[in-house]
Amino acid sequence: MTFLNYLSCELLSDAVSRPSYDRKRVRPGIVHLGLGAFHRAHQALYTEALLARGDPRWGIVGVHLREPRMAGVLARQDYLYSVTERTGETATTRVVGALCGALHAPTALPRVLSLLAEPTVSIISTTVTEKGYSLNPATGDLDQNDPDLAHDLEHPEMPRSTLGVLAAGIRQRPATAPLSVVCCDNMTANGSTLRKLLFQYASLFDRALAQRIHDDIAFPDCMVDRIVPAATPATLAEAEARLGVRDEAAIVCEPFTQWVIEDRFSGPRPAWEEAGALLTRDVALYQSMKLRLLNGTHSALAYLGQLRNRATVAEAMTDPLLAAFVTRLMCVDLLATVTVPDGFDVQAYCRDLLQRFTNPTLAHQTQQIAMDGTQKVPVRWLPALRESQALGLERPALERALAAWLHYLYCGRNEAGTPLVMSDPGAASLITRLQASANASALAQAAFEHTSVFGTAPWPQALIVRIARYLTQLREGGTDALLASAG
Repeated sequence: MTFLNYLSCELLSDAVSRPSYDRKRVRPGIVHLGLGAFHRAHQALYTEALLARGDPRWGIVGVHLREPRMAGVLARQDYLYSVTERTGETATTRVVGALCGALHAPTALPRVLSLLAEPTVSIISTTVTEKGYSLNPATGDLDQNDPDLAHDLEHPEMPRSTLGVLAAGIRQRPATAPLSVVCCDNMTANGSTLRKLLFQYASLFDRALAQRIHDDIAFPDCMVDRIVPAATPATLAEAEARLGVRDEAAIVCEPFTQWVIEDRFSGPRPAWEEAGALLTRDVALYQSMKLRLLNGTHSALAYLGQLRNRATVAEAMTDPLLAAFVTRLMCVDLLATVTVPDGFDVQAYCRDLLQRFTNPTLAHQTQQIAMDGTQKVPVRWLPALRESQALGLERPALERALAAWLHYLYCGRNEAGTPLVMSDPGAASLITRLQASANASALAQAAFEHTSVFGTAPWPQALIVRIARYLTQLREGGTDALLASAG
C-alpha cells in the first residue's frame, strides 16, 4: 500500500489539487493547540491559501495535548493530508501542505514550549473543545478542581492542561515578542474568556506573568463554522479511492466554511481576510447567532436523535417529527433570542443550516455531537432560556429540548433499549442526582439545583414545572409524545 507523502504526491491525478508553493521555504509562524480534524479542515485551509499566494511566514506546527497517534501519522506523511469537500454526488479533493510539524505535548514538551516562546511565532491558535479550558460553565471562571490544572499549579514547568501549556510557553517568551492567541472553540466571547481564564490561572503562581497576559497579549474573539465529522473507515476509503494512495489523516467535510475574526491583534498576523475570513470590530452578534442557531439546534438533534436511534444528523433529518421539531426550535424559539447583524439575511442563514443538516454524505454522528453536554448546554441553550424567562416568555421547543437532554442522561438507553455511549466527564454527578429522583417533578428540581451546569441564580418555578411536565411525557409516551405535542 502506498501512503500519502511528499514523493507520492507526484502520483496523484490532475483532479486532486496539491500545494503549488515551495514547502521548503515555509517557516513556522503559527502554533496550533488541538490538531484535530476541525482545525485541519478550517483554519489550516485559510492559511494554506496565504501560503499559495506567496507568504511563507505562516507555516503551522500542530500540537496534540492528549492523543498521540495523529502526530505520528502526519509525520510519516510529511505533514500532508487531504480534504474532500462533498455534498451529494459533487466532491472535490485537495492535498494541504500548511503543516510543517506535529507534536505530542506529553512526549515532546520542551520542544512545544520552545516553539511557543519563539519570537517568529506570533500566532497561537486553539481548538481543544469547551472542556479543554478548565472552565466552570456555570460561573464562567476558572475551575480549580480540574485535576490537570491542580497538577500544573504544583508543577507549572511540566504542564498538562491547555492553560498550563500556554502559560509555560509565554513564561519563556521574550517580553518584546508580540503575540496573539486565537481561540476557535464554541464559547461565548471565546478570546476574552480564554484571556480571563489564563490570567486567573497565572495569578495563582506568577503575578508578573498574569499581568503580562492581561496587558500585552491579544486574544481576539472569533466565530468558526464548518461541519467536520470525525473520520471513519468509510471516509478514509473514499479519500483513498479519490487520491489513489492511502491517507490516514484524510478529512471529508461539507463545502461551507465561515470564519469571523475580531480585528484585535498584537504584532504580525496572517492576512486571513484575503482567504475569505471576515475581519470585524465586533464578533459577538455572529458568535451568538451561530452558537444558538447552529450549535443549539445540533445539540437537540443529537440528544433526540440518540434517543430515537438515529445515528447521524442526516438520518435524524429524515425523521418527520424530529425534522419539524428542530425547524421550529431554530426558526422560532432560538431565532427570537438572537440579535441579527445589520444587513445579514438570517432567514436565508436558517434555511442554509437546515439544508446543510440533510447532507447524507457527511455522516455526522449524533453520538459525537452529544459529547460533553454539561459544557455545551450552558452556552448553547441556557443563556437564551434565561433571557426569555426574564421577559416572561416561554420557549416550548427549547424547553422540550432541555427535557430531552435530562431524559437522555437519566435513562442511559435509547428507545430501542440499547445502552447509550456517553462521553461527558462532567455528567456523572448530575446523572446521580437525576437517578435519585423519585418522580419527574423531583428530577426537574434536582437538575436546576445542579449549580455547576445551571448556575447559582434561581430559575422560575413555572419553568421547572413545565420541564417536569415534558419529562412526564417522555416517561409515559417517549419522544413521539414530546415531539407531537410541540405542534
